[in-house]
Amino acid sequence: MNALPPRLARTRNSKRRGKSCGFTLLEMAIVIAITGILLAVAIPSYQHMLQRRQLRQVAELLALDLRHARELSVSENSAIFINYNAGKQWCWGLSRAKPCDCAGTSPQGRCELSHMDNTHYPHVLLDAAQDAAFSPGLGQVAQSGAAALRTEAGQNLRVVLNPMGRTHICGPDAVGALRC
Repeated sequence: MNALPPRLARTRNSKRRGKSCGFTLLEMAIVIAITGILLAVAIPSYQHMLQRRQLRQVAELLALDLRHARELSVSENSAIFINYNAGKQWCWGLSRAKPCDCAGTSPQGRCELSHMDNTHYPHVLLDAAQDAAFSPGLGQVAQSGAAALRTEAGQNLRVVLNPMGRTHICGPDAVGALRC
């Protein structure tokens, strides 16, 4: 049997003990501190990105509803109304033949064609919008205007409805940054 002399065996074992396979407490504290700093910077940016995405979704949904209202006014040869309720508890709705109340607080009829409100988009606000009616057969509107949308972080978009009944989304936070 080939046994090492005791002096060489002790030297070999002491070298193994000097090389540890883990992290020191100081190394772990540094990693945790760096991770905390990165998270402190990343979380607000992530929240702003989510709010911008919600803002764009709401603007696209409104533009889609306005296009749908225009198409219905032409295809059904009937007046289609879009009504808004601005503010923190915002909503909009589409109806046939007469204006509707999307908030459900007045005796006006319900918005039977479409309805959208702030329940799924709590960080998006509808600052201002003007009710409109699409004329039968032509799809034009007498009152053109824009719906102003913003987030709590200050991002802004507008959904513009022109006299011909066409819509577009513009503003500093629009895709492609279209100016209004």
